Amino acid sequence: MLPDLESRLLNKAMSLVDEKHYGEARPLFGKLLELDAGNLKGLYGWAICSVELGDYRQAEEAVTQLLEAGAPHYDDVFRLYLTILIEKKDYRGALDKISQMDRRKDLAADTREFLSQMRHFCEVRITEPKQAAETDAGEGERRPGRGGIPEKHHPAEPIDWPAIEQADPKTQMLLIRKLAGRLDNRYLPQMKRFLLDEKQNPEVKTMLMCVIKENRLADRVQVSKFGEVYQVTFDGQFLYKTFADQIESRIEDVLSSENPTLADLAKDVGRFFTMNAYPKPLNPPSAKVWAAVFSARAAMAGDGEWEKGRILDLFDVSEEEFQAASRTVREIENGETWENP
Repeated sequence: MLPDLESRLLNKAMSLVDEKHYGEARPLFGKLLELDAGNLKGLYGWAICSVELGDYRQAEEAVTQLLEAGAPHYDDVFRLYLTILIEKKDYRGALDKISQMDRRKDLAADTREFLSQMRHFCEVRITEPKQAAETDAGEGERRPGRGGIPEKHHPAEPIDWPAIEQADPKTQMLLIRKLAGRLDNRYLPQMKRFLLDEKQNPEVKTMLMCVIKENRLADRVQVSKFGEVYQVTFDGQFLYKTFADQIESRIEDVLSSENPTLADLAKDVGRFFTMNAYPKPLNPPSAKVWAAVFSARAAMAGDGEWEKGRILDLFDVSEEEFQAASRTVREIENGETWENP
């Protein structure tokens, strides 16, 4: 009775995940699974939210169901499964699953490298002194930190930063996310070097900048992206905060009544792009132009009947303005992902 209900639930839930509102997103994934218990995207979203909310039992059940169903992107789902086991401190269980996965002959090279790194990580955690393992689990001694806020007493085992630098981007994202709380001032020089390394992935650099900001390790850093070196200041405009909000607001105003599903998808596209593009200036600096660009890209992916001309009319954007933004897109994505609509 409600057209495209499953699609709308999924888009809204994914939008909330992008905003890190996992507590609000998980019930939507739950409703999606009530409509279709085998919905793979719903199961994956439920697992992601459950991990973020610390409900590892629910997360493990969902991921196990995904693996048994032979979900697409099996290797990515397995990485999430390992993340859950590691969050549970079930390092022996993780090693057992790694050994099972490692016996497959069709593993991609990056997946095999990831398994090798995770095996090393788990073996180190198992052999650490008991007190170190307890403090890592949050049960050990705590000491006052900045401003009197308690901080975990981290184990003495150093982080193998060269291994992170040499890993593939997906593994880097997982490791940095897992180790974020342990990345303190001792590792700031290595992190700064990573940000200036032109060979490193732009998305991983954005994640690392977020860690530096959240851990209050520096007020500003330099980062190399898209052939330029930028000075990044960790202030209220980090990640184009005000401009990105204006773009989303414009998309919402124009598309929410016309096509709410397309509006949600366009906002998702915009968040992904701006996170990766930062800190390169978005030219032209017009919220309505970029709202039109993201909406056109979303329409290409999800709703073919929405032609670019109609979108430009809705947003009151000229072809010249659209092409100017498209040139910036091509500079950032090299024409591989963001082809000119």
